[in-house]
Amino acid sequence: VSLVCIATGGEPSPILTWISSNESLPQRSVVKGGTLTLPAITTDEAGVYSCVSSNNVGNPAKKSTTIVVRALKKGRFWITPDPYHNDDNIQIGREVKISCQVEATPPEELTFSWLKNGRALRSSERMVITQTDPDISPGTTNLDIIDLKFTDFGTYTCVAALKGGGIPEISIDVNISSTTGEPHTPLKVNFPFNWSLHPCVCVCMCVYVCVCV
Repeated sequence: VSLVCIATGGEPSPILTWISSNESLPQRSVVKGGTLTLPAITTDEAGVYSCVSSNNVGNPAKKSTTIVVRALKKGRFWITPDPYHNDDNIQIGREVKISCQVEATPPEELTFSWLKNGRALRSSERMVITQTDPDISPGTTNLDIIDLKFTDFGTYTCVAALKGGGIPEISIDVNISSTTGEPHTPLKVNFPFNWSLHPCVCVCMCVYVCVCV
């Protein structure tokens, strides 16, 4: 991302300086003349950037720009009961909870959906989909499978996205299967991963109207 500041007029010629609301400019930033370049911008570098024009005559002039970085990252999941960290196994007839958590910027734009074997899954009496209180566990959604049955075997996918799109979704797959046909026997749970991180940068000028670049 490059921000260009141009001063017109002034005697003597003004000196242009860039400052940031993050106390200091990013370490990797490059300032050349009135141009500030932020290579490979990250979410930590979002904020207000101001160009200050001063020639030691009168008051300095300042113009500000807000950079918003929209991103999804650090997808993770856990299952209750946990077949890998507890002695309690997942069994037919019991309740199973699959939880999915994703970090999002901005967090209020985060949305979740669930798929089973690639098809959209809706909340029902036995398949309860909830999103936890953001103040307690931000960016988390749960899929509760009540009274687990053989027909519930399959691949469950948690899909995280930002409202309005603009960046790829994050998806996490959880596969529940069994090598036996007897009730009350432990089930096999596989956790293949499939996620990606592609930030979308919005440069917001004064009135804060965002355009992805």
